[in-house]
Amino acid sequence: MRSVLLVMAGALALFQILLAMAGQQLQKSGMFVQLANIIPSFIRELAGSALMTMMSFSGIMALGYYHVAITAALVALVIAIGTEPVAEIEAGIADLILSRPVSRLSALSRSVVLLIVGPSVVIGAMVGGTFLGLRVAAPPPELWPRPSMITSLAFNLWALVFCWGGVALAIGSVARRRSVAGSITGAAATALMLADYLSRVWSPLKPIARFSPFHYYNPLNLVIGNALSITDVGVLLAAGAVGIVAGYVLFTRRDI
Repeated sequence: MRSVLLVMAGALALFQILLAMAGQQLQKSGMFVQLANIIPSFIRELAGSALMTMMSFSGIMALGYYHVAITAALVALVIAIGTEPVAEIEAGIADLILSRPVSRLSALSRSVVLLIVGPSVVIGAMVGGTFLGLRVAAPPPELWPRPSMITSLAFNLWALVFCWGGVALAIGSVARRRSVAGSITGAAATALMLADYLSRVWSPLKPIARFSPFHYYNPLNLVIGNALSITDVGVLLAAGAVGIVAGYVLFTRRDI
């Protein structure tokens, strides 16, 4: 996974740097004010303060931490990591590994460590790119996003990705093929993401959306100045931990 992690880390760090440069250009040209003025009043009222906050340099700098494409890429990364054990079983490599004095718990622990370290490296690179971009673009200091907002966004995103990593590991610990485990986890992530988005405008879906990890990831609340919800982060971390424990139990009892 080394090459994948380095490419993703570099790409997302560069994205944040370019985002800062683009935001500075929009700020200088007055585009934020123009965009805010052309938005109909009823849309501004419907979206609330979050929309107007996004029409600023500080709001633009938070884009990378909740953009659907970036979130999907990070979830896909942990799905690939979490389903690695079943890939080794499918390829027969697990037989060679376990023929040596290596326990099943040790083999699975390698994936757990990578589930923690991998997203940390990528998201850490995003944070580094954010602050480096602020230095490169050099906007007025009063326009900078609060460091606490950036770190809260990064930690909340990491907790979301960790949660899906635990789910992928649990599913991969019982599946016979990596493609099946990855497809199930990916389909679940897509369905629950859509359910969470639709529940915001269609109330009958709200009871279902509470089972979606994305329900506990609310970056816009952080962007408008609210504090990071310890409860939401706790739910995501607990769900990921349960998935990892389930993966250990299932992997140690399965037929290799």
